[in-house]
Amino acid sequence: MRASLAIALGVALVLPLTARALPDETWVVAIGHNVGVQSEVGLLYAEQDARAIADALREHGHVSPRRTMLLLGEDAASVRRALQDVNAEIRSRVGEGKHTALIVFYSGHADASALHLGGTELPLDELKALVEGSAAGIRVLIIDACRSGSVTRVKGVRAAESFRIDLQDSIATQGLAIVTSSSAGESSQESDRLKSSFFTHHLVNALRGAADRDDDGRVTLGEAYSYSYSQTLRSSGQTVALQHPTYSWDLKGRGELVLSVPADVRGSTGQLRLAEPALYLIMAEREGGAVIAEVSPQGTRRELALRAGDYFVQQRSPSEFREYQVHVAAGSVADLSTLPFQTVRYDRLVRRRGGPAEHAHSFTLLAAGRGPMLQGQGAQPQLLLGWGMDFEWGSFSLRLRGMTAGATSADGLLPRRNSELGLGFALQRFVDLPHLSFAFGLYAEGVGHHQRFDTQRLVTDRSAWGAGFGGLLAVERHLGAGFALRLEGGPVAGIFKRAVIERGAEVGTEIATPLTWWAAGGLVWRQ
Repeated sequence: MRASLAIALGVALVLPLTARALPDETWVVAIGHNVGVQSEVGLLYAEQDARAIADALREHGHVSPRRTMLLLGEDAASVRRALQDVNAEIRSRVGEGKHTALIVFYSGHADASALHLGGTELPLDELKALVEGSAAGIRVLIIDACRSGSVTRVKGVRAAESFRIDLQDSIATQGLAIVTSSSAGESSQESDRLKSSFFTHHLVNALRGAADRDDDGRVTLGEAYSYSYSQTLRSSGQTVALQHPTYSWDLKGRGELVLSVPADVRGSTGQLRLAEPALYLIMAEREGGAVIAEVSPQGTRRELALRAGDYFVQQRSPSEFREYQVHVAAGSVADLSTLPFQTVRYDRLVRRRGGPAEHAHSFTLLAAGRGPMLQGQGAQPQLLLGWGMDFEWGSFSLRLRGMTAGATSADGLLPRRNSELGLGFALQRFVDLPHLSFAFGLYAEGVGHHQRFDTQRLVTDRSAWGAGFGGLLAVERHLGAGFALRLEGGPVAGIFKRAVIERGAEVGTEIATPLTWWAAGGLVWRQ
């Protein structure tokens, strides 16, 4: 393994018959260090991850702030001394017959043998011994460490084989459990968008309630792992390397350890009840705010415990985003299904560089009319079929246009049928408003002209090639399910050969460049 992100959870001998929460007297030691040894690239979010885990366990696991220790940027000696002091206090509590627990979280650099803490090292064997040797009834060790990369930041810098914790003896005597957030040969990554490592972000949201698969308002160790596994795999699938969290544990007793009770909101915490199954992006205050959570909640209740405040929520379905502005009040539930939302199709998201896709397809069916191109013509009815693609820089479409109409000469003695078939393209730029989209652009086409005469005069049918080009102004009103009503029009100029008639006889041809108008209306469907 070139490096690994690992979570090691050690759980003591006796677990209850049914799922239970952490003991009232639970100690949390959250350690974060952005700086490793001299050869390692500095991290951005390791210390922030440590704070996030401590906050989640305090708010949703109901760990007392007095027993929550946050060590940010401390060296190995300070971390060692803090763990020794906590263990001494736990031993004094156990002597009083108290049920206790110890949770230790580390985020930062490491290699196969030690944590790297600002130029100092804490051997992994020593860290394991400090946690495993604690007198706490439940012991949890979480280690989030690896190497560093580019688009997403990979923790650590050295290629080293992964550290291992031997389970053979400890399982038999102490019930040790281990979870790793990436398998051998994989890297653990930081995300600039989430401002966190992938696994820690999803673990925090698991504790907030996203992992509550059985809807009992509690999140167990198994639920937290299952949720974090699937979400880390999904998130890392958008990068150059996948992460596959793994686990191995053999716990004595019956039942499962409950890590958090997000349904039990207290203090300044409320709940956000999400709508149907989907991927949700939750931002602080408004669109573009700090990303609070990227979640695909389990179960049917789909409730997430959050601090009271205002949030912008995007519900990402396969074909569109639904966007909500939500206020979560302390001690209450904000239900998305009862709130108004704005629907944003993926074509709009592509155009404003905010969606998951690089382009969107469109299909157009329009009935059109055009002003006269030839003497004696009136407005000409037409049919227009189109296929297009929306990109962030603009929209491109191919268009097939057809028309046929009868006409006569000025003296009424030369009835004829004029037909046109045009194939061209249009370039447009959209301006999207909440309920309408406006577009402006240009189009050009090649045109085949044909005239068929119905007369006893000796006049042969004619065919010619030409071209057309013009401006385009359009407005679209979205109807739902990908459909939109579209109205468009503008000036158009044609270029083609036209017969020259003198005294009823054709004496030659000339290049005609008439300028007229056109307008169209119909439906657009986008996906």
